[in-house]
Amino acid sequence: MRVQLVPAALALMASGAVLWPPSRASLLPLDAEHLHASVGGYAVMNCHLDFPFGHEIPYRLQWDKDGETIFSWYSTEGSAQTADRWGGRVRRVDGEVLGLGRGSINVTAVRETDAGLYRCLVLFPNRTPPARNNGTYYRLEVDGGNLIVTPPMNVTVLETERAELECLPKDPQSAVEWYRQGALLNQLPELAARSEVAANGSLVVRVTTSSDPGEYECRVSSPDGHIQSASAFLDVHYKAKVVYSPKERHFPFGKPASLDCHFSANPPLTNLRWEKDGFLFDPYNVQGVFYSRNGSLLFNQVDETHEGVYSCTPYNALGTEGPSAGVRVRVQRPPAFAARPLPLYVARLGATLSLPCKVAVYQHNDPPLLRWTRKDGSSLPDGRHSVDEGNLTVVDVAEEDRGVYVCTVSNEAASVSVETELLVENVPPRAPYNLTAAPSNDSIHLTWVPGHNGLDVDYNVWYRERTVSEWRTMKILTRGLTEATLVGLRPATEYELRVLSQDLIGDGLFSKPIFVRTFGSEFNEKSEYAPVAAVTESSGTVPLEGEELEVSVRLIDEGALVRWARDVEDDTGCTLRWYLDQGAPRLLATLRTHEDYALVREVEEGARYRARVECASGARGGAGLAVPQYARLRGAALGCAGGAVLLGAAALLLYACRHRLCAR
Repeated sequence: MRVQLVPAALALMASGAVLWPPSRASLLPLDAEHLHASVGGYAVMNCHLDFPFGHEIPYRLQWDKDGETIFSWYSTEGSAQTADRWGGRVRRVDGEVLGLGRGSINVTAVRETDAGLYRCLVLFPNRTPPARNNGTYYRLEVDGGNLIVTPPMNVTVLETERAELECLPKDPQSAVEWYRQGALLNQLPELAARSEVAANGSLVVRVTTSSDPGEYECRVSSPDGHIQSASAFLDVHYKAKVVYSPKERHFPFGKPASLDCHFSANPPLTNLRWEKDGFLFDPYNVQGVFYSRNGSLLFNQVDETHEGVYSCTPYNALGTEGPSAGVRVRVQRPPAFAARPLPLYVARLGATLSLPCKVAVYQHNDPPLLRWTRKDGSSLPDGRHSVDEGNLTVVDVAEEDRGVYVCTVSNEAASVSVETELLVENVPPRAPYNLTAAPSNDSIHLTWVPGHNGLDVDYNVWYRERTVSEWRTMKILTRGLTEATLVGLRPATEYELRVLSQDLIGDGLFSKPIFVRTFGSEFNEKSEYAPVAAVTESSGTVPLEGEELEVSVRLIDEGALVRWARDVEDDTGCTLRWYLDQGAPRLLATLRTHEDYALVREVEEGARYRARVECASGARGGAGLAVPQYARLRGAALGCAGGAVLLGAAALLLYACRHRLCAR
């Protein structure tokens, strides 16, 4: 980063403050960038390098604070030199990763005394002049240093060594508490038993272990209630060691497998050694066995030669704590079936059914475990099943036994399964229930609740007069429909009605009977039909007085189109009843819809009809339609046409006669 000389810098220099040797002042003018950091925090200071002609040559990087060198590094040497008070708190950062210059540093565990002016200086010892326009200036201001004088800094120790994290409060009367990973130290009994808080506020861990690494926070509370905190990391280095080792592993024959070494190492692992049966096991010399990135053994295709006792020994820069306990590897062949059930079984109600399933037995292998389950997760028939040598027997087969059954055999190597389906014969659908009837003079509208088993079901309505023994039936043509209208009935007559369900297997059960009486020959004004105002022969509508639903009926080629007007926000269903209005009204059809129209096809010439609409919202209305007698109109038209033809013929005959007389 190149800097420019500013008036503030000149004024600072004129004041007589000595920040660097005067001989170097002309090489790097002062343009300080202000930084803020809190006590215990960190500050990153950027510094770009400008090499002569753009080619890197040996250089020396130096950082000063208030004229005192705190950090220096020579590019041809490996280690840096750090002032005593700054040890472990100043280090170079990877500028390419962070987008900073190659001379940048990071000051951690910031203290109140770290405030001041910092300078980056780059020198080229083998070149004249030794300096170029390199360097950066920072003015660091430390915030919040009113309670903590010396915050903790990162500490690295070896396992079992003593570790101390500093935290010096400014006021000796302040209380100091320590936290690890957000938990109060007193709440961690194992760590609290090995540590203590010194009189100066520092945390002392007398004997460190590999479980101690983490972030430690010092929280200082002043007598007036103010709180300030600072944190640092404790890192514990230890030899690589095995943390877990199973006694036995089972590998499936002919399948891939892996053998892991469960270890822990800090610093990281550098080497991993495997032994088999007490001898060095080098995967590079064994066909089909490889090392994974984490040191595990990978077996491409397991066979009996891979059986044995394996152990692993991890190493890092500090060494190893020894090999793992021996892991016995056994090779097992996956289980197989000696007998398996057929894909499908059909059983009658009350019968006994046996489903075979037998396991093949291999030498030197433990017998596999056999288990029967149902694919849908439901339990096997309670109290009606048994398993003998792998065969599943179900007695007194019931309707709920139908479904898919699974036989699974498993051992330590693998699990295999086979499925079979059971169908139950002659299971009739359940009977319909909750029959409800709405009678009129000569019809009954019947509804019911289905009682089927989730299958497609057809319905037949059986009905008869109570005084007559002969039954009549009405088949519902739409599968799954649960309503029907019986027409052509006798007025003032009591009827018995039943509903029979049927599915692909056959007839089910009849519903309970319901007894309904039709209305008398004179129309009952309390019924669902009510007279409407007279209409013309073509079509038309006059709404009923006192009813809010306006209904219209119009004759079209397909039949009669009934429309009604209702609130656009009303999406409830409506019911249309279509009556023949000749003598006593007779219900012909009942339609239910969520639309505001319906098409009725039961229309004949010369007949009068009436429509009655009722919506679930309570709105209702009606209208009538008179269908012209088209046959009469066609006869009259043909008669007129014939008369016209006769008159034309007579006129032609008269004209011919007159022409002949005139000629004579």
